[in-house]
Amino acid sequence: MDASQSSISLDRRRGLSAAGLLTLAAAGAARAQSGASAIAAKPLQGKVAIVTAARNNQGRAYAVALARLGADVVLHFHRVETREQNDETVRLVREQGVRVATVIGDMADSSVARAVFDTAQSSFGKVDIVVNTVGYIVKKAFAQLTEADYVRSERANVKALFHVFQQSAQRLAENGRLIHIGTSLTAGSAPGYALYAGTKAPCEEFTRMVAREVGKRGITVNTIAPGPLDNTFFHAAETPESARFAANLAIVGRLGKESDITPLVTFLAMPESQWVTGQTLWVNGGYLTR
Repeated sequence: MDASQSSISLDRRRGLSAAGLLTLAAAGAARAQSGASAIAAKPLQGKVAIVTAARNNQGRAYAVALARLGADVVLHFHRVETREQNDETVRLVREQGVRVATVIGDMADSSVARAVFDTAQSSFGKVDIVVNTVGYIVKKAFAQLTEADYVRSERANVKALFHVFQQSAQRLAENGRLIHIGTSLTAGSAPGYALYAGTKAPCEEFTRMVAREVGKRGITVNTIAPGPLDNTFFHAAETPESARFAANLAIVGRLGKESDITPLVTFLAMPESQWVTGQTLWVNGGYLTR
């Protein structure tokens, strides 16, 4: 081999070596980008969420949304009769590739509330996010309400709320998130809803005060106040005529959907929501404002 051939051969080897390095670098960059995309797609990976009353409607929607973002989820549901509905929520959550546990019982019972948080800590090691959707509606004129109506409403809308807030204040990890689902009816008035709105109202005061108490640990506390949603919870208390009337109160002339509320739930669960705390956030299509 003469000197010119040797030089050409050396140049080829150098070129191949450079090309190989470029290929490896490109592959590494692609893997890094893929990894970054995966992290971006699962920003709650490694987080543990509790969702109460998760068997259907809002609870199910928010549990699936948090799981889609990577959070492991503890699902709470109330009664044995609704186990099949809860099982469907379990299936939908597991489809997101996360771990899931379930607890049954009445959150107005302090032992059940403790069991929900115990399960999160024993199964997954901690509690980062709590979304409380427990609620109960009685729609009656105030003069027709019974003491039984009051007791059941108070248990679901106040006592269960108390237990969720207290357990969250005690057990949420640093930089945790407590999100409670309230109602836009606390900003307006509607015939027959005095007991419901009255027993949902404490969530706003709990939110303001508890946010101040736990905020030094980076924990945020917020209430979301939806307008009427097109689900079984709303329709159980309504007639077709009253449902149409409520729909027409929104600017766009329709009832809300869980998908209208989910983006706010997921935002409040994110680290980026740190500056939002102690708030009641109205999401109702202009149904009413305050």
